Amino acid sequence: MVNSLSGMIGREYLRVSARGERSITEQHDDNSRASAGEGVTLGVPYSDQGSASPYAKHARGDFDRLIADLRSDQFKAQILWLWESSRGSRRVGEWATLLDLCEDYGVLIHVTSHERTYDPSNYRDRETLLTDGVSSEIEVRRLSARTRRGIDANIRDGKPHGICPLGFEREYEIRRGKRVPVRQYAHPVEAPCIVELFQRVRAQDPFCEIERDWAARGIVGRRGKPLSAQTLRDLVTHVCYLGLRCTKGGTVQAAWPRLVSDALFYEVQQIISDPSRIKGNPGGAHYALTGAITCDRCTGPITVRYRSKEINYECKRGCWRVPKSDVDEIFIGDAQEPGVILSYLGRRDVYQILDAEDSTGEAAEIRDVLAKARADLQETEQAQPETMSEERRFARRSERLEVRIAELQERQQKLIRPASLSALFQPGPNVAGRWESTPLAAQRAIAALLLSPDVIGQPRIRPIAAVAKSATMSERIRWVRA
Repeated sequence: MVNSLSGMIGREYLRVSARGERSITEQHDDNSRASAGEGVTLGVPYSDQGSASPYAKHARGDFDRLIADLRSDQFKAQILWLWESSRGSRRVGEWATLLDLCEDYGVLIHVTSHERTYDPSNYRDRETLLTDGVSSEIEVRRLSARTRRGIDANIRDGKPHGICPLGFEREYEIRRGKRVPVRQYAHPVEAPCIVELFQRVRAQDPFCEIERDWAARGIVGRRGKPLSAQTLRDLVTHVCYLGLRCTKGGTVQAAWPRLVSDALFYEVQQIISDPSRIKGNPGGAHYALTGAITCDRCTGPITVRYRSKEINYECKRGCWRVPKSDVDEIFIGDAQEPGVILSYLGRRDVYQILDAEDSTGEAAEIRDVLAKARADLQETEQAQPETMSEERRFARRSERLEVRIAELQERQQKLIRPASLSALFQPGPNVAGRWESTPLAAQRAIAALLLSPDVIGQPRIRPIAAVAKSATMSERIRWVRA
């Protein structure tokens, strides 16, 4: 123990990690009174806001600066002043490093709550400080284990935990001075909005369009701000709307009601995971057929070009160029002469064909496995590794899960449709008029669904060199069917 500190300079390390702990200002006031009583002048302090436990997710910038200053002999003081020893660190290794550096550079450590100054080079003082460090870490780990047991029990029972998801409301009760959720149920205003969101995504409405529409209607998030397109996309991936809760081993049945059906939820997952889906602002897509027709020579995509007041479809690699109106007449047409797509949409029997379920049940089985794999991937990506080896293990696991998900999606798409036709376009009269009023994104989805090898057939336009010079536009189209 040091007898006299009068005339020395001290520098504080101040830290607060949670509400309810003494604030940095209060710690500084206590330290100032104690230092004045010892005749010590306090210099510029180091201060952090954040946890110092082994489970902390964020770095402590000023603690790192304190360590760097000690190592480079830039500390410029004789005393490190702490409000209590746990403010320094709750990690034994980190705390021991701090003591070693203070010993190497002759820096004393004063702990205000102990009303005592320690010399790290004195074995009895060092024993006291090291014991404090061990006690601080053990207390954090004991609390973490107790909390983890409670969380695991809630997970197994499907009880709500964490932030209440949009679309739900909770009842709470006070236990030991804390608000504990006891029931989660559908929010009378938000839940219908969540159902609408899923339905609109299934109908191929772009997220940016839904964002603008909801902002205009005053539909906002919990903080009173409009929901962004990315937030809306994240919402439709949450299995909580199926009445499920994610766990480390997959999902468990939750204690709250579902908001959407399995069929609607998994159709939406297929739609948003489809690599051909337009991302972001759909302003670059202006035509319904460009994503469904290909070139017969190079099998590449087509585009639209304006040449001398004429609008043409062209192969992107320059294999051919044809008038857009001729192609649209064949595939779309009008009320008097409906084309291939409008004629097909006018048949009531096609909806039964396209909506047929997989009779073997394999699609449902793949759907469940895929949901578990996605939940596992999300949990792995959100994990906080504590060591380099653990980080590499998480990275390898993520790669394996991504490959697995891609394989499952490919198998799933072979068994069921990317989306139900009835969700995009209902059967009934005035097909041409309703087609004109259908959003472009939905028109493109319908065209891609119908103009596929296992439905109407995939149309490929042949270059003029591959057909007779007198060939009509219809004769230049080669249909590829399953």
